Amino acid sequence: MAKNLQLKDISKKFDNVFAVRDMNLEIREGEFITLLGPSGCGKTTTLRMIAGFETPTSGEIIYGGKVINDLIPQKRNFGIVFQSYALFPHMRVSENVAFGLKMHKYPKDKIEKRVDELLDIVGLKEHKHKYPAELSGGMQQRVALARALAPSPEVLLLDEPLSALDAKIRVKLRAEIKQLQVELGITTVYVTHDQEEALSISDRVVVMNHGIIEQIDEPVAIYKNPVSKYVADFVGTSNFFTGELEDGVIKGKDYNFRVANVNGISSGSVTAAIRPEKIEIVRGNDHSGSDIVKENILTGKLMVVVFLGLIVRLVVKLKNQEVIVDILEKRFSDMGIKRGDDINLYFPPEGFIVYKNS
Repeated sequence: MAKNLQLKDISKKFDNVFAVRDMNLEIREGEFITLLGPSGCGKTTTLRMIAGFETPTSGEIIYGGKVINDLIPQKRNFGIVFQSYALFPHMRVSENVAFGLKMHKYPKDKIEKRVDELLDIVGLKEHKHKYPAELSGGMQQRVALARALAPSPEVLLLDEPLSALDAKIRVKLRAEIKQLQVELGITTVYVTHDQEEALSISDRVVVMNHGIIEQIDEPVAIYKNPVSKYVADFVGTSNFFTGELEDGVIKGKDYNFRVANVNGISSGSVTAAIRPEKIEIVRGNDHSGSDIVKENILTGKLMVVVFLGLIVRLVVKLKNQEVIVDILEKRFSDMGIKRGDDINLYFPPEGFIVYKNS
């Protein structure tokens, strides 16, 4: 039987406030799943309940078919890596990694072998005799990871483990964490507020908002098909247009956009989201003979140009709002446009996702 981790109707209240409400989630054995959301959305509380540091107000945590609500953290065989590393400053690297093994009363020779093995895996074997203060932040986080893995936990829990590191180190270390997880085949629950981090390393992403799950899906599906305005706004960047939907056209103050994906909505007040890379820059006013829907062209003034390497991000001022457009750097250079120019933007009907306003 696969050792899946299941949260069944889990809620957690602090005083009279729900931190997590009616959560249902099944994490498959060997899966890397990320809880993603802003501060206060309930993701860390969820992780702490899985770890056993918080007790659910209601619902069940089930692991391998057994309810573990009342099982203390030490009995769950889950490893945890904290944001703050939580290393013992008076212990050398090898002693920090060995700490959990000593608590489990492993034989001394097995401890030494396991410590060397893990430090080799995380690339710190030559630093085993150093103290944490002698290491960089990235190295300290590797030590914390090795320490969590030392007792061979069945589930690895990581609470914003990279948030205190520099951007370049974060990118490198998250790739290493993912590679290590794949090699070990360990079930992993990762908490972050960083959408790029979540999308880059997860098998599935759980997008949370005020204690509830907005969407659970693979990273590509989360980005391409956000199920709500909240997800479209929080994961990646979106431009939003509000208006009345009638016969496949969204009628706003300064636009009448024809849309293809109406999500089963026939009419009424709606908001349409479109990603920056879906918007096209078109030349001139003569588009006869092309497949372009003419009413979906708007003219705006190019206000900001931001170079991001492969792409260039443009901020374009329309009559009553600004939109963000992403374009390949080579195409931008070939077009020869510059800040202050008036440009025509095309919003393809199939580029929109439509949400009904409540």
